[in-house]
Amino acid sequence: MRTRTPGGMGRPDSGATWRWALAGGLLGLGLLVAVPALAQGGDELWRGGGCRTCHGQLAQGGGGSEAPDGPSLRRTMLDRDQLIETITCGRPGTGMPFNLEVAYREYECYGIPLGEPPPRTAQSSADFTEEEVAALVDFLIQNAVGQSDITRESCAAFYGGDINSPRCQTYP
Repeated sequence: MRTRTPGGMGRPDSGATWRWALAGGLLGLGLLVAVPALAQGGDELWRGGGCRTCHGQLAQGGGGSEAPDGPSLRRTMLDRDQLIETITCGRPGTGMPFNLEVAYREYECYGIPLGEPPPRTAQSSADFTEEEVAALVDFLIQNAVGQSDITRESCAAFYGGDINSPRCQTYP
């Protein structure tokens, strides 16, 4: 709505402007709340980081075509901070690589002084940022951790939200 001024030029009605701004803000907030994990790209980080190579397509654990066998992240007892540290720093002496490019050198891991990574500690090709590690962990917490039963919806989260993905058709 516009009001007229003496010069004939219109100016927006402040009430209408306020209502449009509020509506746009609520719409944007609603979209973020509706799909937080997908908005952060957690599914893309999961696939692009190579996590499924060891932990299975749906974080169910290795053992089929996955090698080496990675543990199920659906049954993990690690909390959010422990998952962040494990993904960031890997697990020295195991097949779990570190995924933060600057781990050990610029980011302290497991209380080890900054420097070279410990022997038998592999670096992933993912080279995640701290924000990406946090987004990946949040995605896993929302879509896998503590959820031993795989449903079509939980499967779809790993495939861009596509509930009709052929890989998810076998789940209820």
